[in-house]
Amino acid sequence: MAALSDLDRAVQLDPTYAPAYVNRSYVYNQLRQPQEALADAERAIQLDPRIPEAYFSRGVAHLQLGDREAAMADFRQALALFSKSGNFANQAILQQLLRQLGVE
Repeated sequence: MAALSDLDRAVQLDPTYAPAYVNRSYVYNQLRQPQEALADAERAIQLDPRIPEAYFSRGVAHLQLGDREAAMADFRQALALFSKSGNFANQAILQQLLRQLGVE
């Protein structure tokens, strides 16, 4: 997959650039590779704990791995960070997801 190759290269060029890890985590989630997605999301959070998308992607990976409780905690953290940043579109999407999962 070209996107994955591009993101691998981005991480090689700057291993401290958290958004590259977030985006690669999204790709891994789409490829149903939750262990890799989880590792990249965790690395992104280590580098910059203010990125809500990193928590969201980690939550998706946790769901794929069957850890609903950890997923919900990550989704709540993502929601809090989206709220704080004023990103109301993503906040609304995440609130809807949490409702669908039976969590408020």
